[in-house]
Amino acid sequence: MKQFDDSKVLTIGAGGMVGSYVDFGLRPDSAALNILHKEEVLRYVQKHAPTAIIHLAGATDMTRAEEDPLYAYERNVRGTYNVACAAREVGATMVYASTSRIFDGDKKTSYTEDDVPEPETQYARTKYFGELITQATAPKYIIARTSWVFGGGPKSDNKFYGNILKQLDQPEIVALSDVYGSPTYGKDYIAAIKKMLEEEQTGIVHIANKGVASRYDLAHHMVQQLKPDILVKKVNRSFFASATNLPTNESISSVRCALRPWQEALTEYVEAEWSSYLQSDKIIS
Repeated sequence: MKQFDDSKVLTIGAGGMVGSYVDFGLRPDSAALNILHKEEVLRYVQKHAPTAIIHLAGATDMTRAEEDPLYAYERNVRGTYNVACAAREVGATMVYASTSRIFDGDKKTSYTEDDVPEPETQYARTKYFGELITQATAPKYIIARTSWVFGGGPKSDNKFYGNILKQLDQPEIVALSDVYGSPTYGKDYIAAIKKMLEEEQTGIVHIANKGVASRYDLAHHMVQQLKPDILVKKVNRSFFASATNLPTNESISSVRCALRPWQEALTEYVEAEWSSYLQSDKIIS
């Protein structure tokens, strides 16, 4: 096996939450490399000739994806095709960041790489189309599916985890107890991808921290770590109008990739990336 050179890895979307954990290789921002401009992508990739391209860019606003299908299509389908074509031009391995949302959410146990995708939303369909395009176009590929990602700290974490942590000045927090997923630290996700590239692995892989949790489990874990006197209250999907269409089960598992338990990863994340911020804002003492 030849020596892996991480300086020859191009990451597209390194400015996002997950991309913030990429500390190697080429990391252009969206101003320097717009995935919707095919010729621009081709020129950049041909100039730098990366041996691998980690494609993290795409539509991330799931609500907007349902209201504006073109938004999701442009970024998850057309943008992915442009990146895959560029990877083909230079013979680079393409890593496509995908999601457990491509499954229907009805399975009683965690989804594995052998399960057949059945996407049910605009967002999920475009992510799955991106998978198919990557497989059909890139010379070598890794489809890196993940679930319920956390990371980015106070600057970038504007979703579930960050929202819970910013409520620690309240006497009560509510969280869903009837939806389940596989919490995943963005730092661990990137480390797993890098390891696969180093070992020249390819194919479809599920990358998530070990274990299954509900949103309530996650909120309770963070509250117990930082401010255990706060009440965390269980509610079901009917409590939030925006949650009624959420899949019941987004958890994934893998025989190819084993990460540490989500509890350990989440504890590290909160301590390393949130404690100082919460103390400075006097949310915790």
